[in-house]
Amino acid sequence: MKRSALLLPLLAAACQPQDALTDNGVPASTAAAPGTDAPHAPPTPAQAVQTATLTGLYESGAAGSRSQLCMIDRGTGDTRFGIVLRGPGNESCSGNGSAVRQGDVLRLTMAGDEACTIEARIAGGRVGFPAATAPGCAYYCSRGARFAGAGFDKTGGTAQDAMRAEDLVGDRLCAGTGG
Repeated sequence: MKRSALLLPLLAAACQPQDALTDNGVPASTAAAPGTDAPHAPPTPAQAVQTATLTGLYESGAAGSRSQLCMIDRGTGDTRFGIVLRGPGNESCSGNGSAVRQGDVLRLTMAGDEACTIEARIAGGRVGFPAATAPGCAYYCSRGARFAGAGFDKTGGTAQDAMRAEDLVGDRLCAGTGG
């Protein structure tokens, strides 16, 4: 009788609704938005970043393994970008090129040996990549990584912020994109 009296509160607690967990054990209510690697909290007014221009730094993921997208508007309607997307393990995607915004569509065109244009969505300070990208985009990724479904939040709105982005070996990702 005493044992069942002890089990009753435990069973009642176990039957209460609980926050669903993601695959990595993080509560779903605090889990990352689709395409990101880390929980996302909306910026407070003190943290608000300018979104009038594309210039700035966009990031996702945990410190030390952040995926980064930097963009610098060169003032002539020509915006240059650099990107490094960290995938599982040591897998990654990277490249650079030109960016054009038309409404809520951000068209990123890689400058490289394979044709790759990514038509992302941009709303405020959030950039979301589509679920599928052109076959040529695989050229810019190692075997286990892909651009598809990636997402970035704008964390800095100046060219100086953009210059903080680093490529896979620690060099400045947007060093060659300035005006």
